[in-house]
Amino acid sequence: MKYILLLYLIQPYVDVRIGEESPETKARFAALYKKIVRERYPGFQVVCVFFSEPGEKKKPDISQMWDLFSLEENYTIGACGVTFTNHCDKREYPKESDILALCPDPIDELVVSGFHFSDCVESIAKYAHEQGIQVFVDEDLTELFFYGIDRGIPISREASIRRTRRLLNKSLLQNFARKNREGRPWLVQP
Repeated sequence: MKYILLLYLIQPYVDVRIGEESPETKARFAALYKKIVRERYPGFQVVCVFFSEPGEKKKPDISQMWDLFSLEENYTIGACGVTFTNHCDKREYPKESDILALCPDPIDELVVSGFHFSDCVESIAKYAHEQGIQVFVDEDLTELFFYGIDRGIPISREASIRRTRRLLNKSLLQNFARKNREGRPWLVQP
């Protein structure tokens, strides 16, 4: 089965990116995010991963969910095994294996997205790759979404990959980008 993980789409993380925007703009961002998930990944099971409720490791704490991102009935909703407070205050991280366990075997293809690109998203993608899973990080659906929205985010996956490659190849930091992505096949390569 094909899965897309949406990691920690919670209001505190979203507010850091768009806290000062108008309510209309925030609603537009949420609608575009959902549209990209739906249209880029038809046939994928969406798995929303949240921090755990205090004292309930297996129960997702949806009280901090991104308020404009509605959960669909067919989404799988799971807890990572760590509370938001412990993650922030004690730097406690969930086990990658616990998160992948939210996607029942076999995993034919895995897309990882959400917060944060260079932290949990990267960690899950690397772990999945080490388990032999075909994995891809959709950078447009990480916190980079909020930066890329001004330049326009393509709806199709192929157009997004082409755009990212073009940006990486035109970048003044092209050699850095190439070196930085070396050995990380789950990222778009320049």
